[in-house]
Amino acid sequence: MTANAPDPSSVEGAFVAVYGPAAGRHGVPAAADGKRPDTADPVLGVDAYRGEDLWHLVTVGLAGVRPGEDGTGAPLGHELTVLTPAAERPPAWAFALLLGTARTSLAVGRPFHAGARLAPGPPLDGGESGIVALGLREDPVVHVDSGPLLLQAVGVTTGEYLLMQRVGTTTVLDRLAQRDPLLRTDPARA
Repeated sequence: MTANAPDPSSVEGAFVAVYGPAAGRHGVPAAADGKRPDTADPVLGVDAYRGEDLWHLVTVGLAGVRPGEDGTGAPLGHELTVLTPAAERPPAWAFALLLGTARTSLAVGRPFHAGARLAPGPPLDGGESGIVALGLREDPVVHVDSGPLLLQAVGVTTGEYLLMQRVGTTTVLDRLAQRDPLLRTDPARA
């Protein structure tokens, strides 16, 4: 590993190992002083990596956040990801989705886990999409050797969310993965 290469055990290093250093990383960066971009946001930012037929976005800094009013809880230990279909630029709604989900994780006060689900709300793209809820699973593309767990947020419809309540989040996500193993969140799907 060269002096300028990211540590492969870090989140950034794990993404660079999959997508390469020239993968078109775009992001909501941290402020120059290293502080969070907004005091309401529990993360330092969101990075987006361009794959051949997708965008792969990941939160930066959520794993080390300590929930609780005084910030003395155990660190969350996870970062959130979302996969979207390829486009010229990563979709703005995907950044907002991850920041909102990170805020929810902090408000819950404990780490999310694979198999968790978030209740329906407004369409995730702010438009007319039927994708209104989330299921979480371990990220299928990027893994950090010795670091935080990467949880992929997968957009689902109200019907899929209700089915998750009956048969389990993992079962529904496994069924959806038969059509798209990467479970790219696409507002046009519903």
